[in-house]
Amino acid sequence: MWIRRRLWLGALIAIAIYANGDTAAFAAVTGDSNGGNDLLHAIGWQTFDNAGADNNSGIADGTPDSNSTFDSTPVGSNASVMGGGQYLTGTIGVGASVLGRQGFGQSTNNSFLQGPTFGSSAVGSEPFGMNITDVPLADGSPGLQVNAQGVSGSSWKFRGNGNQEFGDFSIKNESSFSFRVERIHFDARSVNENSPKRLELLYLASGDSNLIRADNDVEVLDLRVFSDITFPSAESNPNVHNVSQSIAAQLVPSTAARLAPGDSASFRFRWSDFATDFAEAQIDNLAISGTFLDQNNDFAPIDPAEVTATSGDFDADGDVDGADFLAWQRTDASAQGLSEWQDNYPASLSLSSIQTVPEPTGATLAAVIAILLGVSRPSRRYHYHSPNHD
Repeated sequence: MWIRRRLWLGALIAIAIYANGDTAAFAAVTGDSNGGNDLLHAIGWQTFDNAGADNNSGIADGTPDSNSTFDSTPVGSNASVMGGGQYLTGTIGVGASVLGRQGFGQSTNNSFLQGPTFGSSAVGSEPFGMNITDVPLADGSPGLQVNAQGVSGSSWKFRGNGNQEFGDFSIKNESSFSFRVERIHFDARSVNENSPKRLELLYLASGDSNLIRADNDVEVLDLRVFSDITFPSAESNPNVHNVSQSIAAQLVPSTAARLAPGDSASFRFRWSDFATDFAEAQIDNLAISGTFLDQNNDFAPIDPAEVTATSGDFDADGDVDGADFLAWQRTDASAQGLSEWQDNYPASLSLSSIQTVPEPTGATLAAVIAILLGVSRPSRRYHYHSPNHD
């Protein structure tokens, strides 16, 4: 009986979720590459790991080389990671989507691609490419260009048979905040007149993917095209496009696209119009950039690496609110934990009777309800209705 009432009490308190603090800016992506946004974050692949024993086995890579979201003392879902964790993770191939398309494999040729930027060479202005060295490495150390043309090489190769013209990748928001996916960056190379003449970048809505439009809280349509490149049909020499594609600009009407805490977004490269099945094309320097937003504070920009754990903050999102009471029920349920939540909860709410007797009194429940009725109802987890800063 007490368990049922405690769960009911938790459901009532859940309507009190809101944030109450500011955080200092932290230059995650540094220099001109952040375009004036000191809270810009990014993950990116400079190298591509083979799915099997050789370079023709497709790509399966869950360890982006560059990741600005490393935190040595992470809070939230990665708080238990030894030595630190990332608030964004990424996957190529298996695990990136339902089908997990892997392309053809890895090209180690260092005579092409391997440039100094993720996507466009226009850094600090439209279309906002990023210097690789401005994006910290995945272990938190300063940004470093792992490959350089003429020195070493690793790119993702494709060809036109056996589904090897498709390559899937995904990003996951591991933080306790919303993440606005702003741009996808990549370098694409068509080798010669036999290579594919068209490259599309598509959104995949199946599986765990859940990229939400900010204007109507609806998921982006399956197979939505975000980039469509046509290479010269009579080109006999290699042709390269360095792309930094805005996500918002390709949505109709234009709007931001966000990932809720714990959600993922899957994408696919689709090469087509091959003259021969075995002609190759390549992708290199693949990255995704965007900004974390506090969904409990009108989607104000925030850096999760600057959020510190607070006593009673059981969901580690930087505040103490009704969501922490629910997290306390699931993960702690001790009298000490409840006392910490009570001491730091903004409302003047006395729950001493819950700590000392097995059954909450009717008066206690009435007090809880009376206080919580004065707090505005929050948005649903996947459907945001607050004014936003997008």
